[in-house]
Amino acid sequence: MTDFPQALAAWCTDEAAGLRAASIGCELGMSPDDGRSKSSAWATLSTDARIATITVWDTGEAELDHADVGSGQVRPVHRDLRRREDLVNALAELVQWVRSSAS
Repeated sequence: MTDFPQALAAWCTDEAAGLRAASIGCELGMSPDDGRSKSSAWATLSTDARIATITVWDTGEAELDHADVGSGQVRPVHRDLRRREDLVNALAELVQWVRSSAS
């Protein structure tokens, strides 16, 4: 089984330069290693016009939020991730969504 919080952290590290080059901010957070039954990580991708957040748990649960800064509208989406590829696909969707604010 994939360690989704660690996979998200690795993706943020691997993609940092490309995101910066596209003027997309990326902030990563991780739950403390304090014995909780589920660990999590979250990443916020942002431009001046849009913000997207993904929160993943080690169980494969994922919450994606798409927020439009100008309108204040937020669209939440729930996903159940099974493979690392599912996480990569969700992240690609969020990157495309925040990037499309420039068009």
